[in-house]
Amino acid sequence: MFAVFGGDYMKYEDVNKELLIKFPDFLIDDDDFELPYIVAGNFQRFLLDSYNNGEEETYKKGLHFIEELHLSDCDKVRELATIGYLESFFDWSDKDILSNDLGSESKKWWLELNLFWCGKIGYVGESFKQT
Repeated sequence: MFAVFGGDYMKYEDVNKELLIKFPDFLIDDDDFELPYIVAGNFQRFLLDSYNNGEEETYKKGLHFIEELHLSDCDKVRELATIGYLESFFDWSDKDILSNDLGSESKKWWLELNLFWCGKIGYVGESFKQT
């Protein structure tokens, strides 16, 4: 399955444009627009603010966006979804809530990140390595 945005498959260079279309209240500094990992960290804070302010629809829509990135046919987009977007949630105290709200592909990578953070694997993706 592939993430489809605007009738085309998601391209790495289009992630921030699509983010602004889907989340017009999320602002990206002009200086950061070409820095998708910085934008991902800022978007995480936007989602946490939404969650903390009781804006559940925005929060869940944001997690759905991350799921769509995970389902992209582009390796760079999928990596951004995990290392950019999901990893930004590392310091959030309500990780169990996040885990329960993630889509299935995002949850798979969230669990992988947790194994890495706990030192149980040497790199993100190691559990999926074929033997």
